[in-house]
Amino acid sequence: MIRIGLKETLLSLLLIGGGSCAALYTSSLPIIDLGYVKQQATEYNQTYDFYHFRNIRYAAPPLGELRFRKPKPPLPQAGIQNGDISFLESACHQAVPPSLGSGTTNPLGDNFGVEDCLYLDVYVPASVKPGDDVPVLIWIYGGGYVLGSKELLGDPARLIQSSDEPMIYVSFNYRLGAFGWLSPPNVTDIDANIGLHDSRAAMEWVEKYISKFGGDKDKVTVMGVSAGGGVIMNTITSNGGEGKKLPFQQAIVQSAGFYPKRTHYAYRNAQYDEFKEFANCTTLKCLRDAPTEVLRKANRDVIIATDEIGAFGPAVDGNYVPDIPMRLLAQGKYHHELKSLISSSVGFEGSLPFPTPDTVTEGTFDSLFNRYYSLAPEALKQQTLALYPYQGPGIPEWLRASDFWGDTFINCNQVWLAKSFQKSYRYVFNIPPAFHGQDIAYTFYTGPSPAVANETAAIIHQKFITNYVTRGEPGCAMGVCFPDYGNYGGSANALSMNVTEIKVVKDPWATERCDFQVDLTEYS
Repeated sequence: MIRIGLKETLLSLLLIGGGSCAALYTSSLPIIDLGYVKQQATEYNQTYDFYHFRNIRYAAPPLGELRFRKPKPPLPQAGIQNGDISFLESACHQAVPPSLGSGTTNPLGDNFGVEDCLYLDVYVPASVKPGDDVPVLIWIYGGGYVLGSKELLGDPARLIQSSDEPMIYVSFNYRLGAFGWLSPPNVTDIDANIGLHDSRAAMEWVEKYISKFGGDKDKVTVMGVSAGGGVIMNTITSNGGEGKKLPFQQAIVQSAGFYPKRTHYAYRNAQYDEFKEFANCTTLKCLRDAPTEVLRKANRDVIIATDEIGAFGPAVDGNYVPDIPMRLLAQGKYHHELKSLISSSVGFEGSLPFPTPDTVTEGTFDSLFNRYYSLAPEALKQQTLALYPYQGPGIPEWLRASDFWGDTFINCNQVWLAKSFQKSYRYVFNIPPAFHGQDIAYTFYTGPSPAVANETAAIIHQKFITNYVTRGEPGCAMGVCFPDYGNYGGSANALSMNVTEIKVVKDPWATERCDFQVDLTEYS
């Protein structure tokens, strides 16, 4: 068995993107008039029979005074644009933490991308025309909020083709690292959670313009993994469920990551000060005036120095993110108009920081707890110890620490998402080693690969996704039927996908631990 965890998935799939199968570039490719720009398809994929519109601007370039600000509407562009710029000319600034393999193991290096990166791609089957009103799938990439791109981690060609009915696929960039998630609470001229607002702007672009490509704005499903799942989760709980309705109707949330930063204002202010220091600045004006290369290096330096999963990411801002999403879900403060969702996780989410027993010591658990919940009263700490008991040296301590981390940051998010909607579905990816991010290769399965141990499972997995996008329920595929989570009867049905079988089980995380996590996050 080849181990494909988050690091291996990110790096081994780093250069896999769209347009990989017999792409045809011609001047006769279709042109869509979006009002502010006439956008021509960049290529036609002959193998899978779809048009790929690359690098459509969904917002204005976030430069100068728009640095560290929410996105603004796209500016008018003259002539016909065909989006034919390279990956390195369109991906957002990003850096790879050492723990995920920065430097020599990364073919692109540990610091690349551009600041002018608010682009999206649209993949349209050649048979689809304006007025057809076909369903739409929006993909949001993961990468710990510090790396990733609309063109990384998967070629959607096979996924699009696997659908029994035509569907449009959209992917977009959002700002990363300090450019998207700096969020110092005491600096009013920096907008918090910019990456979330970028994502919302891209979703609203789809709502406004997708009909021009033949899509139906009322049949939109968003799908994201890890940080991408976190973006979706925070959008579902945005403004505590008040304000504008969601620009999508369904969601597939895979291993949604959210780090407990409810009261960590000192950390965020210190991170801002560190970023200024690396940029050789003492004021925000200096940061806005600085050359982009200076900020790109400063962003890299902060990420490298921190080398922590979750160094950047969504933070409670009292507004768009009024509280930790898990708490908002438990309190009913979320957008109930969402029709349904699929919630998924892998069997060993805790592998992200603790992939092997030698990554923990006897004090790892206590250190982990105190790092995030130092404000918790002694009674809650003792309850935590009872739910995650010490079982002796060696591997049990590793499993204890990884269980606690996995529940806190990912697993319990997925349970509360599934519990919060009357129509929801849940599956657990258990194909060994079931590490975080391993399921990406199954979502974007394109054929035999070392990352896919069970090709039948990959085909079924894709069919569940496309059934859900086009019909509103995952249904059945190759004799396997996806059960409802069962919120009415409290059955917590989940589908477990293993290397030898796919079967219905009770959700392994529908337990006291995830109920308790809501109480614990009050002190994060």
